[in-house]
Amino acid sequence: MPTPVEPLRLLLLAHEPFWQALLNGCAAAPGGNVILLHGANWDVFSARYGSERNTVLLTTPDLMPKTGTCLLPTVVLLEEEPLVGPSGVSDWLVRDTLTGDVLRRCLRYVHERSRLEDTLRRLAGQDPLTGIANRQGFQALLANRLAEGGSLALGHLDLDNFRHANDSLGHQAGDRLILQVVARL
Repeated sequence: MPTPVEPLRLLLLAHEPFWQALLNGCAAAPGGNVILLHGANWDVFSARYGSERNTVLLTTPDLMPKTGTCLLPTVVLLEEEPLVGPSGVSDWLVRDTLTGDVLRRCLRYVHERSRLEDTLRRLAGQDPLTGIANRQGFQALLANRLAEGGSLALGHLDLDNFRHANDSLGHQAGDRLILQVVARL
């Protein structure tokens, strides 16, 4: 039995009704597994869909969420082609050139870009060999815990003569040793 594919959720923020009609027509293309939801502003969607996987925000410039309030990939809907690409968005669509093929290309691009950005964020905070938080990752985790306001315990572990084990057994063995220590903690 085939595994059901989770539909792509498109959240539309636009006052003009033609955007909904146009996007409904484009999203209804054969093979499309898309749900288009329309809202008046970001507050309508933020609590329910603000961090949902497989969700893209489509918005006109006047309804764009404030910077930092929306973590979803965002596509801005424009009346005409911009001279310079809009900043702070994953992509843009222009009314007169919007077709089913253009929408699918845009959504593929946004999905790939979002996946790559997630990978970069994860790699920026982790040691690539062990997967353990590096200094930047540790500082981000610490900042989050402090912002939560709960209690916090912080320890420091110094592995005596670790360099000797790393030098004599090799870096891969040293990485495995670090992973074992972390697993036991």
